[in-house]
Amino acid sequence: MSVVDKLLVVDVGNTSIKYTAFEGGRVLWQVRDHEILIKRHFLPDAIYFASVRSQDASVMVLQEMQSYYPNSQLVRLESTAQACGVVCAYDEPWRLGIDRWLTVVAGFHHYGGNTVIIDAGTAIKVDVVNEQARHLGGYIVPGLMMMENALLANTAKIRYDASEQKVGDGLPNSTARAVNEGCHQMALGFLERVYRSYHDHRWVVTGGDAQELLHALGVKAECDPHLVALGAKLVGDEMIRKRV
Repeated sequence: MSVVDKLLVVDVGNTSIKYTAFEGGRVLWQVRDHEILIKRHFLPDAIYFASVRSQDASVMVLQEMQSYYPNSQLVRLESTAQACGVVCAYDEPWRLGIDRWLTVVAGFHHYGGNTVIIDAGTAIKVDVVNEQARHLGGYIVPGLMMMENALLANTAKIRYDASEQKVGDGLPNSTARAVNEGCHQMALGFLERVYRSYHDHRWVVTGGDAQELLHALGVKAECDPHLVALGAKLVGDEMIRKRV
């Protein structure tokens, strides 16, 4: 049962902000552009706010939300030792990214235990939760674009433009293909090693690159684009219940 009727989840990532609207516990829509958000004329009863950015950057977005929705109850989400019956693996849970924590909580409650959660965006994040609702830990590696950008930023002669990024057969025969396909192979190799250890688990994916990578590996996985928002709803609802 939903604690608030109209809810807006604000998920502040490293490169973009996702706004997800719920009504009566159901996802209505999700956008990344705050201009589109305002045009929706959606007036939430509450805002659940989660950010992986610095304190100063997070406060700026938070103040903006408060100016847009002065009458909405604000709940700022943080990683904790336990939430919604799920136990965090970290000895210092506040150091676990809130996006990872929310996917772990949502992964367990929506898909069950013995689940591997893949979130592939700016970074590729892997987390595992068991049948006892215990988060076992996970990995963080650079995402595809981050790997490519690192090569461009730290080398003098690796240069190409978007028009050169063409798919071809066989070994890459251009710098653009060498970088693009090389980074892709690195990500696939990482996920393949994880799969060897957890092939008997359910796999749930979210994030822009996750489904494509797992499809290339032939790994059967559930795709859930709203996983962070669903976790935010679970955790935020619990926080509001405890306040009453």
